[in-house]
Amino acid sequence: MFSPISEAIVMFSVPAVYWHLLWVMTAGGATARARIVMSAFVILWTAIAYAHIRYGFGVGLIGESPAVPAVVLCVVALLAYLLRDIVLGDGVSQRLLIALQLFRPIGLVFVLENARGTLPWTFAQPAGWGDLVAGIVAAGVLIRYWDQTIPARAVVLVAVVGLLDFTSAFFFGFTSAASPLQLFAFDNPNRVIEYPLGLIPVFLVPYAVAAHVLSLAQLARDRRAAR
Repeated sequence: MFSPISEAIVMFSVPAVYWHLLWVMTAGGATARARIVMSAFVILWTAIAYAHIRYGFGVGLIGESPAVPAVVLCVVALLAYLLRDIVLGDGVSQRLLIALQLFRPIGLVFVLENARGTLPWTFAQPAGWGDLVAGIVAAGVLIRYWDQTIPARAVVLVAVVGLLDFTSAFFFGFTSAASPLQLFAFDNPNRVIEYPLGLIPVFLVPYAVAAHVLSLAQLARDRRAAR
């Protein structure tokens, strides 16, 4: 059973990122209708994710495979790209988009659970400390360019570090979970998909990836405008 501290951190972060999305859309000048539709989608997504992780809703349909979060991640990243103009509106500051990555150190709950013996070292240590590094890089960029326009190279740096961390976490998460492709942690299979930590790969990680996608989309916009 996971720690109540981990549950509190995860459950606080879910509504926090929802409000961040509304903040981004409002700052970009998105219409009220767009904000309402996006809010309805995120609330529905949250409810389904919570019901699946907490009560096993839909397990008979999609199973409990550790590949489920990866599929969700790809779908959300694609939606973020396709809906980029709706979400970004007339344009959003990179500072606001990068700020979402400041939530990344919540991944240290993996390290906490590893110390308690509920998660394997193979997944928890690289995932937890990788999230911390991603958050520090994002914070460093925001501080370094506090009163300046954030340059393209810094935007790309935040995205590359953040996406590499997620790639590592999904690889070790998948290969340390009980499945035909398990390579590690046979004595303590990864159970990160269980409640409440399951909300991180199913909800919080896809949103952070979507923020990276939107940040790069805004960067491409700015470059086109400069030309």
